[in-house]
Amino acid sequence: MTENREQLVAFAHACALEGIEKDLGVFEVDCKIVEHLLDHCEIIVPMENRFFVKVNCGGVQHSVIRLRKAPFADITEKNGLREGRSALAFTGDWDFGHTCAEWDSVISLGIFGLRERIARYSDKYTDDAERSRFYACLGAVYDAALRFIQRAANEADAQGKSEMAEGLRHLAIGAPTNIYEAMQLSLVYYTLQQFFDGTFLRTLGRLDELFYPFYKSADSEFIHELCVDFIREIDRLKVLANLPFALGGTDVDGRTAVNELSYAFLSAYRAARVSNVKIHLLCSDDMPRDILEKAMDAVRNGDNSIVFMSDERIINSLIKLGEEERDARRYHVVGCYECGGYGEITCSCNARVNIPKALELALFDGVDVLSGKKIGLDPNKNPESFEELFAEFVRQLEYLVDCAVLETDSRQIIDGRLHGGPIISGTYTSALEKGADIYCGHSAKYDNSSINALGLATAVDSLYAIKKLVFEDKSLSLQRLKDILRSDWAGEEVLRLKIKNRFAKYGNDNDEVDGIAREIVDVLANSINGRKNAKGGVYRLGTFSIDWRHPFGEKTCASADGRRSGEALSQNSGATFGADKNGATAHLTSVSKLDTEQTPNGTIVDIDLHSSAVVGKNGLDALVATLKTYFDKGGFAVHYNVLDTEVLKDAKLHPERYPNLQVRLCGWNVLFSSLSEKEKDEFIARSMRA
Repeated sequence: MTENREQLVAFAHACALEGIEKDLGVFEVDCKIVEHLLDHCEIIVPMENRFFVKVNCGGVQHSVIRLRKAPFADITEKNGLREGRSALAFTGDWDFGHTCAEWDSVISLGIFGLRERIARYSDKYTDDAERSRFYACLGAVYDAALRFIQRAANEADAQGKSEMAEGLRHLAIGAPTNIYEAMQLSLVYYTLQQFFDGTFLRTLGRLDELFYPFYKSADSEFIHELCVDFIREIDRLKVLANLPFALGGTDVDGRTAVNELSYAFLSAYRAARVSNVKIHLLCSDDMPRDILEKAMDAVRNGDNSIVFMSDERIINSLIKLGEEERDARRYHVVGCYECGGYGEITCSCNARVNIPKALELALFDGVDVLSGKKIGLDPNKNPESFEELFAEFVRQLEYLVDCAVLETDSRQIIDGRLHGGPIISGTYTSALEKGADIYCGHSAKYDNSSINALGLATAVDSLYAIKKLVFEDKSLSLQRLKDILRSDWAGEEVLRLKIKNRFAKYGNDNDEVDGIAREIVDVLANSINGRKNAKGGVYRLGTFSIDWRHPFGEKTCASADGRRSGEALSQNSGATFGADKNGATAHLTSVSKLDTEQTPNGTIVDIDLHSSAVVGKNGLDALVATLKTYFDKGGFAVHYNVLDTEVLKDAKLHPERYPNLQVRLCGWNVLFSSLSEKEKDEFIARSMRA
């Protein structure tokens, strides 16, 4: 009955090709593929797993998406945007990979209950042929999912995993009855969506809230061991960029949602010592101080896969985007730090805009310096003041936003020809009410798209340097500066170092410099937020870069902040590494001056601290106080690296001595030993400046 992965891929591709040839609906075809995968995949029971099994069908549906994309390879060419995209001035793309199930329905109903709910909707709309087909296909997939759960139970039994088998048999016929089964269901559903549906699931939801009804009737001594095992099983999934879950936040009435399980999961995370799990800690004004201390103590002791996020800023940003207040209060966080309201398909990584590239185009008449090709707008005139240069920069930046939107829209129009998501659609109330798939029918309540703007600090520091050098001190003409940048600072090392080391920089609580950053974010927000997309939703701004800053930097010429051609752009929404010379408080203050209610897709700052600065009670108090001040001032999110130079140097030479040493890379944790030599050296340099 089982098939190897090659057989599963062959079946899926045959179905997809037949669907293309006969012009069959993608949703129906994908339901057929998912059913087959559920009935014929191999089931493996790892001896170390306590909750669930492994399967051999991961990536099958992703290969189908790639197959279906082939006829659309020339979209960028047709748009006339190939040169700009190749120069990484912007990108625009599909995103089937940053999703959150409606977890409250999953955990309260179980797969069996979700199937019954589909049947109720089907009975309600028997006179609607199109809806009836949708419910029939969806029901068949969920029937196959229940058969798969029963198969997994049988296999677990055969391997002597009686606890796992018993729980799965209960889940095959009903909702979870205890906290073990609730945790087990979480991993069952993750497997169904991630590996069968092929729609990346990028959060397990607010676990303290979801599991709390089951926790209240559980043995408290049993909970710690269970949470540790659960976290370790998540870790063994080895999810790219870590698999997150959230703790804390507020309820729909605005009261803290922190409960005993919030503390239990933090304790279990520390005991588990894992590197492929991350926590979104949702911080409200009335969050108990001791849970912040517990989280900060974890960070300073090396368990730093925690991002601290402002509950208030998230909610306000979503309301400002146009989402209903109740939905905004029931938000989720996917991926690294991207938030969406209840009923929203977040699609948090659709498009990117290179902010420093917009300044490059403003300086060089719309020409990409490294390729020599025209990718921007023709200049209005030669700028004779900083205000005129900034206006030209804004004009080019808004043009890049337009290009990113055009690229993204042209792809999202054909979402329904690439991918159907029956498993995730079965959890969304809006999909069931509309009788349409999340992707093929764009049935999410909020079907939004994102544009992330990269390299904020690089652009800000460059603009300030130009303002000072060219227009205030008049020590260089604009033409001379352009010549220097085009030559990548050849023969001008003294000037380059002077700019890097002596000029004011973003991240030091300098109102003049920070004001430039705020103005750029305002321009981007006005150009992006609320703009209609091709799916019936709107666009939303984020100002994070994660690891995109490296390839985008490679395609960006030297910049006036002293950065060399091809070097990485600044990371996320914070200062350029080494530029934050006035300490963490000043750095956080600078970032808090941004209007983060205009960045619903996320604004994050990375803070590096030396281990000597956070020792003892005073160190812990300082960490908590600084965090609370940052949020009080309007900060959106922050994560930390507590670094010790000597430890990092020794770990580079002797990795076997530090098998569990982790660092926060940009939006996820990695083992230090897994970094490239260049990345290790960067962290060592950062530790020396912390």
